[in-house]
Amino acid sequence: MKYLSLMLLPLMGIYLSSCEGEKISIGGSGLIEATEVTISAETAGQLKALHFDEGDEAKQGDTIGLIDTATATLRLDEALASLKAAQTRIVATQIGIEQAEYNYGLAKKEFDRVSELIKSGSTNQQQYDQVETAYNQAALAKKQSAAAYQSAQADLERISSSLDLFRKQFHDCFPLSPVSGTVVDKYVEMGELIVLGKPLLKIARLDTVWTKIYLSPSDLTRIKLGGMAKIDPEDGKGSLMDGRISWISDMAEFTPKNVQTKEARADLVYAVKIVIPNIDRRLKIGMPVSIEII
Repeated sequence: MKYLSLMLLPLMGIYLSSCEGEKISIGGSGLIEATEVTISAETAGQLKALHFDEGDEAKQGDTIGLIDTATATLRLDEALASLKAAQTRIVATQIGIEQAEYNYGLAKKEFDRVSELIKSGSTNQQQYDQVETAYNQAALAKKQSAAAYQSAQADLERISSSLDLFRKQFHDCFPLSPVSGTVVDKYVEMGELIVLGKPLLKIARLDTVWTKIYLSPSDLTRIKLGGMAKIDPEDGKGSLMDGRISWISDMAEFTPKNVQTKEARADLVYAVKIVIPNIDRRLKIGMPVSIEII
């Protein structure tokens, strides 16, 4: 018996050393998610055209549809006419300023001349009063012309601002895609009456997707931001995909109910976001995957 115990000691040592040297993998499971953008109407009117359907690829800046432009066009034309009228008033008030300046110069010159004459007794008080009145009226006309120009300038600025607003409303009739991606939801059909803020399409960026796993505090110390991960789509193809840790939560939370067993739901864990290149669209939104951080 003693001899048998002596023979087992080396074997137990080998087993224990192999267990100590084995590195327990870190990972979990999650669902694939994507960055999604909902495009909403920025103006109201009838939807005249919709250029994309579910599954279509849209590029940033693409026109996704057309909302009736009749009202926006009328407002824009009216604003353009008002702008031309305001510009004409500006020219007229500038001419008025020039005329008032000229008349003021003549009146001042005559007033200065008569002021010298009355000092020497070469003219009478009545003539002096007449010249003084004409001089004061010319000064007042000069101020009035300046005020008229300022008023015309203010009208021009107001109309220019309105014109910019109406131009924006016209361009809002041609909603643009703010991102490149795949249309995953369509909320309207051609011919519908669109109200301001109504969702039109949802576009998802499927070339890069992400998922979240939840790690215990002890596992959290073994990973770092930018660390690599292997993703198993569990689609039967057998090949793994590469991922990268893009975010680690700074705050603990209770384990989400859809991730862990009932017994583990009360545990505090940290969320870890894994970004996965998905150029070939192998991963779909909502697909369950297994993740191992390496």
